[in-house]
Amino acid sequence: MNVIRFPNLITRLPRTRRVFCRSLGSSIPFDLSLDTQVDRYSELNNMYTEMFTQGDEVRGTPKGDAGIELSEIDAFNAEIADTYNYSPQAISGYSLEHIVKSPGRFILQSLSSNPYYNLALEDYVFQNTTFAKGQPFLSERLLFYINEKCVVIGKNQTPWKELHLDNCYEEGYKFVRRRSGGGAVVHDSGNVNYSYLTSRDNFDREYFNKQIVRWLKEIRPDAAIHLNQRGDIHLGAYKVSGSAFKIAKGKSYHHGTMLIDADLASFKGLLKPAHLEGVIWSGGSVESVRSSVKNISEAGFNNTDEFMDICSNGFRSLLHEDIPVYFVDEVNTSNDEIAKTARQLASDEWLYHSGPSFTVTIQEHDVSVEKGTITKSSIPDTVGLSFKDFVLSLNAGLLAEIKTKI
Repeated sequence: MNVIRFPNLITRLPRTRRVFCRSLGSSIPFDLSLDTQVDRYSELNNMYTEMFTQGDEVRGTPKGDAGIELSEIDAFNAEIADTYNYSPQAISGYSLEHIVKSPGRFILQSLSSNPYYNLALEDYVFQNTTFAKGQPFLSERLLFYINEKCVVIGKNQTPWKELHLDNCYEEGYKFVRRRSGGGAVVHDSGNVNYSYLTSRDNFDREYFNKQIVRWLKEIRPDAAIHLNQRGDIHLGAYKVSGSAFKIAKGKSYHHGTMLIDADLASFKGLLKPAHLEGVIWSGGSVESVRSSVKNISEAGFNNTDEFMDICSNGFRSLLHEDIPVYFVDEVNTSNDEIAKTARQLASDEWLYHSGPSFTVTIQEHDVSVEKGTITKSSIPDTVGLSFKDFVLSLNAGLLAEIKTKI
C-alpha cells in the first residue's frame, strides 16, 4: 500500500474551495537584498532541504514517496481536508521571498484582514517579481485579500474632499491610502479584493475585468453582469466592482474590488458627495466617480469563497496551467520590507501629508495646502498648521470665522 506521511501533505482547503495550498514551514532569517539573483532550481532545492527536517525525504519532484502522481496526491489530500477539517496554513516569509523572486505563476491568498499588511504584501510581490526585458513574461500572479472595515482612497486624492473622516472613525472604519491611483471605495468582510500582475507590455486596463465577467457568466449565464464604458463591472445598472492600476519597472498590476455580500447600508455617510454647499476644492486631486452599488449575491453568487474559487479556476484555465495557491498572513508571512511598507502606509505622513497640493474655499476664505500643511490662508493664525488639525478645529466649532464643516 502506498503511504503518504501527514507532515508532508500537500494540503488543500475543504471541497468548497478546491485550490492547492503548499505549506512551506515557519519563518527563517534571510537576506533581503534586492540584488540577490535567485537560481531557480538550486535555491528551491536548498529551501526544501532546510524546511523538511523531520526525517522525511525531500520532495523536489512532481511525484510522492511511492511514485504517486501529483494529481492523485491532490485528490487524496482533498478527502483528508474534508474529513479532518484542515485549515489553510500560511507560508513563512522565507518561503514567500523564494516564491516571489523565482520565475513562475502562482495564486496568493491572504488570511489577514489588516488592510495595511495586505497592501504592503501586494507591493512586495509587485516590486520583487522578476522581469527580463525582451524575454517572454511567464510570471503572472493573482492575489486575493479581504480587508476589515476600511475606507480606501487613491494616492492622488485628498481625504477631506473624498471622506467624512469623522464618520469613518466613529463607525470603526480605518482610513487607507493606496499606492495606486483611482477613486475612493469602502471595504468590509463581504468584499473581495483581487490583484492581477502581468508585464507592462501585456497590460490592458479592461483585460482582467473582461475575464472576470466571462467566468461569472459561465456560472450564472442569466446574470446581468457586464462592463460599463469605463471598464468597471456592473450588475444591471449598479456597480459591483471598481478598479485601479499601477505600471512601473516593466510590470503592471490591476487591482479591484468585488462586492459579494457587503453591508452596504453601513457604507452610507462615509464617502462625501461631489459637492458640499459653501465648500469649493481646487487642485490636482483625482475625482472619485460616484455610483450606485449592489452586491453580486443578488445574482446568485453566495459568498467570498465562491468568487475566489471561480477566479482561481478561471486563471488556471486562462493560462493552461495547474497554478498553485499559497496562503499568507501577517504573523507567519512577513519580512522587514513588508513590515516597513505596512508601517509607512499606516503613518500620518502617508495618510495626511502626501497627495496633491490643493486649495479649498470655505465661506469665501481661501486655504492653500502643500504636503498636508497650510501654506497660505485668509484665516488668521492658520498658516503652518497641519490641515488635519485645522479640520478638527473647524468641525469642533473652534474657528469663529467659519461655521461650515468639511
